[in-house]
Amino acid sequence: MARPAVKEPKQQYTVMLKPSTVKEIDRFAEKFGLTRSQFMHNLMETALDETKVLDKAGLFKAAIIGERLMRKFKEAVFTGKVSLDKDGEIEIKK
Repeated sequence: MARPAVKEPKQQYTVMLKPSTVKEIDRFAEKFGLTRSQFMHNLMETALDETKVLDKAGLFKAAIIGERLMRKFKEAVFTGKVSLDKDGEIEIKK
């Protein structure tokens, strides 16, 4: 489901990232012998193609719901509202 190879002018796109994220991007770009721009271009094109596949299969919404659920679960664990007992079972505190 890759994008057809069509010659079109590129458009600059700016995004703000945490310095730690930029550091990771630079590390991977160097590892793969690419510039930061080339690496991000490839990463974004690949992620967009994968998003289209997930959306077409109806899985994108499920992935978003799963991510939200995990975020809320982690928050509940960190705040002590949820814990695991000695048998590994989830305990929910009210």
